[in-house]
Parts: sequence; structure tokens; C-alpha cells
Amino acid sequence: MGGLTKEWFLLLIKQVFRSEYGMFNYDKESQVFWFSTSPQENYQEFHLVGVLMGLAVYNSINLDIRFPPCCYKKLLSPAVVPYNNPNATVGVTPFTVADLEKCQPSLAKGLKELLQYEGDVEEDLCMTYQISYTEFGQVKTRILKPGGQDTPVTKENRKDFVQSYVDWLLNKSILNQFQAFYLGFHSVCASNALIMLRPEEVETLVCGSPNFDLEELRKVTNYDGYSPHDLPIKNFWDIVMNLSKDLQKRLLLFSTGSDRIPVGGMSEMTFKMSRIDNTEMLPMSHTCFNQLVLPSYQSKKIMKQKLLIAIQNAEGFGIE
Repeated sequence: MGGLTKEWFLLLIKQVFRSEYGMFNYDKESQVFWFSTSPQENYQEFHLVGVLMGLAVYNSINLDIRFPPCCYKKLLSPAVVPYNNPNATVGVTPFTVADLEKCQPSLAKGLKELLQYEGDVEEDLCMTYQISYTEFGQVKTRILKPGGQDTPVTKENRKDFVQSYVDWLLNKSILNQFQAFYLGFHSVCASNALIMLRPEEVETLVCGSPNFDLEELRKVTNYDGYSPHDLPIKNFWDIVMNLSKDLQKRLLLFSTGSDRIPVGGMSEMTFKMSRIDNTEMLPMSHTCFNQLVLPSYQSKKIMKQKLLIAIQNAEGFGIE
């Protein structure tokens, strides 16, 4: 796929997830995005995001989209859009606290503690089936079932309360948003092959594989102005091979726009390292072409310092 096409996808994704658009909320603890519960006048924007994600899969472009695993479970519920039934419910599936934990860890922890509480739940916690949540900085309330504001949570019904809470958060509160997103994705990726895929495999199709080997990347690297035997190149690979896994991922993100690799592995990638003689500059990248521009530092120490500054301070496309 051409570099400009990849750049278009990356830039568009970067914009869509900006908080001022109000479509997605970012959880700093889990570092994932989730759909905003705020009602919309038109859900067409969510449909377009689904189309965008489907087009990226179709064109084998990895997107730096941070959705929790439950998103991909919902995309396979069902795996094929019900034929000739526009009113069918899609994107709804049973979830547990374990699913919520990947999305909102603190809230999931609180619900787990409620389930394990050994004291008098009704008297000590004074909870009802009315919950509160934050939407655009305002605290709002929601009643989970008819008469819920007057229904105390007890030791006997706490499992039902937790299940109702999780179902509201991951299904009911975003029903229209996710249905539009689901139909957008499946309008491009409408294939019976999805029936054979697990949610984590769909995530890999969208985002790429998190498992990478820099030695494999080294094998597929092309050089412009350098040769594999030049001192700066030898120093570069020696440095990056000894970085922590987190810093290696940052390098990949800095250079390609994603810290994941294609489904087929590093051998499916193209990676290019170009020379620039101004050693006062930091390393640069052209993510649309998977290209790293490396000044010809002759000192290994200086190269490491400047490389770390570049990869640790670049914004990349890890959108927050």
C-alpha cells in the first residue's frame, strides 16, 4: 500500500479520536478508548469510523487504535450481518467484570470488591440500582432497572447488580453508537470468513501483532546512503537490540506509526533507513513510508542519547 494512503489513514484516525469531538473517551489507566455514552443527533460518524477501520483491514494497513478486547467481541456479535433484517440487534454480547477490567480497571476493581464483601452489603454500603457516571465533566445518574432507585443492593442480589451494571456500560449505554460502528465495519469486511475468527484475531487484523523481533526487522531493512557495514548502522542495531521491550516498541511506533507488525510478521514489512550528515539533528521518521532518517553519528554514546530523546518525546499516533 502506498505511503500517502497509509499517512491518510493514520492522520484521520488521529483526528477522529480527539476528545473535543466527543465520540470516544480515553481511560488513562487502561490506555484504551471507549465509546461515549452521550446521545448523538446523528450516529453516521460512528458508521464512518467503522468503515475506516474496515478499509484499513482491507488494505492491510495497521492502525494504532486502542480499543479493549470487548470491542472485538462485539464486532463478532454476530460475525455476519443478519441478512435482510435492518432491525436486528447487533454488537450485543454478554460480558463479565473481567471484560470491564480491560476497559475501566478501577471501576472493575470496585465491583469485584462488592462481590467479595463479607459484611452487611445493604447496611454498610447503602447502594441501590441507581448508578452515577461522568459525561463531559458532568455527573449523571442512571437507573439500571424499573424502580431501581428504591431497590437496595444486598448480598443476595449483588451479582445481579454487577451484571446489570456491566451490561449497561458495555452494551446498553452505547447501543446506537456501536450498532452504527458495527454496520460500518461490516459494510467493508462482509465475509463469512469472520465466523472462523476469534476476537483477538480480529484485533490482530486491525492493529497488527504485538509480537515482534527486531532481528527480523534488520533482515528486511533497506538502506539509502548507508550500507549494513557502516559504523553508524552497526552502532544503531547494537543499541536497539539492547533496549527494553517498551523502548523497542516506541522505536517501532516512531518509525512506522504503529508499535505492532503485520499479521504475516516482519517479513511482510518494508523498512528503510536513510542517511543525513547533520549530526546536530535528532533522528527523524516518515511513518507513511516506514522510514527512519538517521544522522551519521560517529559516537555510539551520542547516537543512543539522541535516539532516546527522539523516540521518547515524539507524539506518534498513540492518540490521547
